Amino acid sequence: MGELAALANAVVWALTGVVTKGVGKNVRPTHIVAAQAWIGLALLGVLGLLVGQIDDLWRVPFRSALLLAGGAVINTVGSLVFWVAISRGRVSTVYPTTQSIFILASVAAGWLFLSDTPQGGVIGGAVLIIAGVVLLNWRSANTTPGGAAGGDRARGDYIALMLAVITSMLWAGGFVTTAIGLEDTAPLPAATIRNLVPAALFVVVSLVFPSTRISRVYRGNTVRLTVGATLFAVSSLSFVFALDNAPPGVVVVLINTSPMWAVVLAALVLRERLTRFAVGGAALSLAGIFVVLAFR
Repeated sequence: MGELAALANAVVWALTGVVTKGVGKNVRPTHIVAAQAWIGLALLGVLGLLVGQIDDLWRVPFRSALLLAGGAVINTVGSLVFWVAISRGRVSTVYPTTQSIFILASVAAGWLFLSDTPQGGVIGGAVLIIAGVVLLNWRSANTTPGGAAGGDRARGDYIALMLAVITSMLWAGGFVTTAIGLEDTAPLPAATIRNLVPAALFVVVSLVFPSTRISRVYRGNTVRLTVGATLFAVSSLSFVFALDNAPPGVVVVLINTSPMWAVVLAALVLRERLTRFAVGGAALSLAGIFVVLAFR
């Protein structure tokens, strides 16, 4: 079940980005993440009431709650950086870069903090993943039109890639923190805490900075923000469920099949051009993921 939840997380997470990509230009990353936190918290709260686990939230050990809350803060910062990257670059480039490097960073963090020594398959998969990332971004450096507009686009792509790397590092830290916090916590209360903390933070932010209030941008973006936030809640729950029912290393590998889904969905929904570089890069990254899984 944990492996299936991890795969579901990969698909839902890729779809979340594709859906949210179409919001209006006046929608900032803070609006997106705040909507995800608030709507996601409401949905998880209703689910907790329906299944009778809302009281379990108050029984979470303090250490676990602290770790989950810390992981939530780290992931929230990573999400903000991620949506900035999405707004500046292409979904079919930012997603594979972020998720692929996330594998490497998570494996390294697991080695350092969870005593999970990487095996030969991990090293071989890492080589394939890095090759895939290079190929995926080869087109940005070599197919950008000349002139001022082309130069601006190239700089935008490079900035998006840098932000994608930063996102990967932050998410790796949040991943390890969450894995430790889940040792004594059920999935639904854990997912609720992971949404409660950023929701509370964005209440404060919206009071201090009125421009960040989602009420300013919700009209005209209602469907995309709501659907994206609902998918985010499903992603949050499937993520902690996967971590609670499968080894962290396996979860890291499986949730990072999202590059394949992101490339395909971006081509189908956003009509992004599916070049041979995108196909080849996604294939190499996916091959690396399966090498890690098969020879773990």
